[in-house]
Amino acid sequence: MEKSIETMWKEGFLNSNALIAPKINDIYNQKSIHIIDKFQKMFLFNIWGIIIGSSLLFIASYFAGAVLAGSIVLIMMFWVAYTAYQELKSLEKIDKGQSSYTFLKAFKDWISKSIDRYGKMYSAVYPVLILVFYFGIWFSDMFAHKREIVAGSSNDLVLGLHIPTTIIVIIMAVLMSIFSKAIHRKDVKTIYGGILKKLDLALAEMEELRGE
Repeated sequence: MEKSIETMWKEGFLNSNALIAPKINDIYNQKSIHIIDKFQKMFLFNIWGIIIGSSLLFIASYFAGAVLAGSIVLIMMFWVAYTAYQELKSLEKIDKGQSSYTFLKAFKDWISKSIDRYGKMYSAVYPVLILVFYFGIWFSDMFAHKREIVAGSSNDLVLGLHIPTTIIVIIMAVLMSIFSKAIHRKDVKTIYGGILKKLDLALAEMEELRGE
């Protein structure tokens, strides 16, 4: 009885000696490389987005009279961009010479570990950014007139800060720190959701062929 196309496809994927194996494996190799190449391009694009965005924000802070806050944000976001670049370089160390299935599994494992590392980093980055933005805007030259109005109409001031507002901002910063991992996972899903879906589908297809 002649083998079905599905059986031949499966044998070609599992058995490198099968006649159809080179073509089948080449298809999966190309699919794997395409997925990771697209991810790397988007990842690099986002790194440049962080660098350019934080630089523009620093320029804006200069004209708003909040250079110190702008400098802190710039340094912190450059640190995030540098960390992201190092993550990207570590991705390049994954051996592309291994099977497409092993290659994609290693890639998925890299993503999981990267998300975990970033989640921990953002537990500090998110709250610091919130506090820096708040203090930076409040003490900026642009906000000087508003500070005078608040000072003249409220007794809830300590070191020039409006206590109720400051407490709310601090609570927000703490909550952002607590939920940083969940927020980052949501961000990753939003930005890279399409690629991650293709990755899961490709792995599911390969695992089906492997009989797992």
